[in-house]
Amino acid sequence: MQQRKSVELTFNKRRNAAVFVSIIVALSGVAAVSGSADAAPKDLALWIPSEIQGWTPKRADSFYMPDNLYDYIDGAAEVYLSFNFQRMVARRYGKTGAPDIIADLFDMGSSKDAYGVYHHHVHEGSSAGIGQESEYMEGALYFWKGRYFASIMTMQETDESKRVVLELGKAVVSAIRAEGPRPDLVEHLPKTGLDSKHVHYFHNHFCLNAYYFLADENLLDLDATTEGMAARYVAPSGTAPMVLVLVRYPAAERAQKALASFMKVYLHDADADGTAKTENGRWAGARLVENHIIGVFDAPSKADILRMFNEVKVSNQKDSCS
Repeated sequence: MQQRKSVELTFNKRRNAAVFVSIIVALSGVAAVSGSADAAPKDLALWIPSEIQGWTPKRADSFYMPDNLYDYIDGAAEVYLSFNFQRMVARRYGKTGAPDIIADLFDMGSSKDAYGVYHHHVHEGSSAGIGQESEYMEGALYFWKGRYFASIMTMQETDESKRVVLELGKAVVSAIRAEGPRPDLVEHLPKTGLDSKHVHYFHNHFCLNAYYFLADENLLDLDATTEGMAARYVAPSGTAPMVLVLVRYPAAERAQKALASFMKVYLHDADADGTAKTENGRWAGARLVENHIIGVFDAPSKADILRMFNEVKVSNQKDSCS
């Protein structure tokens, strides 16, 4: 039987610049369009300018779909595919005597999944005020708007290249007509003690384990049809943070079955409230609410778990996972 694990969050503190490259979509002089997830990836190139303040493409654009994304970002493609990646275009700009700028545009198919890709990593830089959320740090701009995730990166930050990166971002945002809703599960997270830098949306077991490792096995029966949030909370006692995991299933029956399986392996010694003390002296617990599972991990006390259970307000929304 697999032993329960009490593990600190494995939220990444820094993205690999060579893997999580930049993305931009439209620029000045290009009409704003909404695009279609069914369109060919080459259509995305129309959103990227042929020149920006002296920077021009160094080579032909590269285009990728789900079946060949690994050719471009081998080692990180699974993250994008986990969020229903649709298509992308990659462009590298150059200018004599100036650092290159790399631009990628990812169409994620929905605003929820664009949000998910953006929040896959912890954002420690300052907001650039671009898109629905953004971060600029050390020459790299990341943002999302609508169903698009964007990243624009200069290979060496100078005053000039930083200015161009930000101008590109502003132009991209203006070209994307519509914003999109973030996952509604975010609204169900308790606000008290929430660490906003550690709020993550996911569908599957692969991504959940990147945020909080539960087990090698898929104990919660997660897949593309499930939606979840993993969030870190400051414990009232000021001790190490605790973690809330909220999962929505397409049907209550499936959620009930998943919880039974999870409890049998992970919390086999839980009490009547669904809580148990872990090997490190902290607490974990899980509860079923209609078609949702609420899990709390690394809590200082059982009382903290029960409080979190009560603060999560969810309702049965069968169509949300489809």
